Amino acid sequence: MDRAPGYTTGTYAAAAVKAALQVLLGSGEPEEVDVTLPGGAKALIPVSSISRTGDTVRCTVVKRSVEETDATHNMEIVASVSLRADDRVVVRGGPGIGRITKKGLQLPPGEAAINPVPRRMILASVRELTGSGVDIIISAPRGEEIAGKTTNPRLGIMGGISIIGTTGIMKVRSLPSFKETITRQLCILRENGAGEVVITPGNIGEEAVVKNFGQRVSEEVIVQSGDFLGFTLKRAHRLGLSPVLAGHPGKLAKVLDGHFQTHHKKSPRANEGIIRLLEGSVDEKTLKEMQCSPTVEG
Repeated sequence: MDRAPGYTTGTYAAAAVKAALQVLLGSGEPEEVDVTLPGGAKALIPVSSISRTGDTVRCTVVKRSVEETDATHNMEIVASVSLRADDRVVVRGGPGIGRITKKGLQLPPGEAAINPVPRRMILASVRELTGSGVDIIISAPRGEEIAGKTTNPRLGIMGGISIIGTTGIMKVRSLPSFKETITRQLCILRENGAGEVVITPGNIGEEAVVKNFGQRVSEEVIVQSGDFLGFTLKRAHRLGLSPVLAGHPGKLAKVLDGHFQTHHKKSPRANEGIIRLLEGSVDEKTLKEMQCSPTVEG
């Protein structure tokens, strides 16, 4: 069983919910709690504090990061949990959790920025313990302050941080060791006779390739570049490999303007490149809507 750090805000939020619910159901106060990740593995997350006020239990966990530039490192994530009369599980955002204000994200405007996969992880954690209805409020005491160091305001997520993650696991993306891993994987592919490789920024892209092209593309030839798309392309070229790019449009579109380091702090947003590409091909109304979108995906 893996131990923290190395997990997303979504994993920590699910852990806080599960620990609070255990107390609420009379199972004692855990010092740590296991969370089932989307891939089926288990994460063991330490519990920082637990308190009870009436029928509500409040649990705090502290997010630890493997990413040196992660603004959410050592951030507290809190779950306040109480039981409902019906069997629904209702998840809301409290203080420090951002609110969606623009179209084009994974959730509609007005929703708390708790993404779909973390919501499913929270629901699964609840259903491991009870079939009863549960009210859940996720909050982050310093969330609004921390969000100012992220891309949230630029994306139209206002008032706090986002609860995110697609696999529950946070991978190192900015360290030299990650570049070494990319190089090693490409060398192995060449040594084993691969001529073509699929380069994708991350988990979303890899999952999409496997889902849509799994009959033609083996998982073994998929290389995750993280933010180092340019580095990966150069390495593939030097090794004589033919690359195919696949993945989230927000990352790949940056290549249109020659930005091969795709981290948001190293390159501008890609909307303008897409808009220029489509000028003359789509109507002005659509172009104006695209200009207002906070993301290429939108």
